[in-house]
Amino acid sequence: MGGNETFDIKVDKEACTKCGACVDVCPAHIFYMESKEIENRYQEHCILCGHCIAVCPEDAVVHSGLNTADFVDVKKEIEIDKERLYHFLRSRRSCRAFKDKSVPRDVLEELIDIGRLAPTAHNWQNVEFIVISDKKKVEKLSKITSEFFGVMAKNLEANKENLPEYLRGLIHGANLNYEFSKAGKDRIFRGAPAVIIVHGETTNPSIAENCHYAVANIVMMAHSMGLGATIIGYLVGAAPHSPEIMKELEIPEGNQVFGCVALGYPKRKFLKMPPRNSAVVEWR
Repeated sequence: MGGNETFDIKVDKEACTKCGACVDVCPAHIFYMESKEIENRYQEHCILCGHCIAVCPEDAVVHSGLNTADFVDVKKEIEIDKERLYHFLRSRRSCRAFKDKSVPRDVLEELIDIGRLAPTAHNWQNVEFIVISDKKKVEKLSKITSEFFGVMAKNLEANKENLPEYLRGLIHGANLNYEFSKAGKDRIFRGAPAVIIVHGETTNPSIAENCHYAVANIVMMAHSMGLGATIIGYLVGAAPHSPEIMKELEIPEGNQVFGCVALGYPKRKFLKMPPRNSAVVEWR
């Protein structure tokens, strides 16, 4: 957002206390202090992030491109403390066993809402979503994806001796996807009743990261709602190489799939949080 239009940005001199908060937080350096007054410049470079309005304690910033009424107050009484957040984040597990129960439309809408609110570089807000909640359509997409991996496994197997180790390691999983599908089982989405596809224009330099932020928001929000979710790398890996998948999803020309989440109500409940390897970090 922003960057192609010059906005009328003003500071109400009567309301402004000259605290300088807007100067500190504006990523485009539009606000600056001049002779103990807040002034602005470079309006055409505003990215509509809303920081100036969100940080001002006196509602002194007036912006033609932003409606103050659309801003929501931060509720301090529902802030999460560190220990609760740490436990919540660590307790999320990828779900691969779902109940035979559909996810209501309003629940899926909440997940899309939090996905669209994820951070994006330059506030581009250029992430797009496809929600598949029709069981037959999920099954069809799984079948198409599994068939792709069946062909891939065959091609890799034929040249197995010359493959690097990581590609040889893919053959088993690819074969399983295909064999499960032939047996009428879904190894791609694991029988999830809903799938969210996250995609965007490949010409944007930050689209992959933007989509990944949205996926992260979605899976964590799903956890808070009692839903099970897992990120489906098989679909993301296959889509760019499969015209059939792109056609089935009706991905616009110039767009690419960067994220996929399978969703549903978990059949099993995890009772423990597994350990993980120590972080590989270099302190400087």
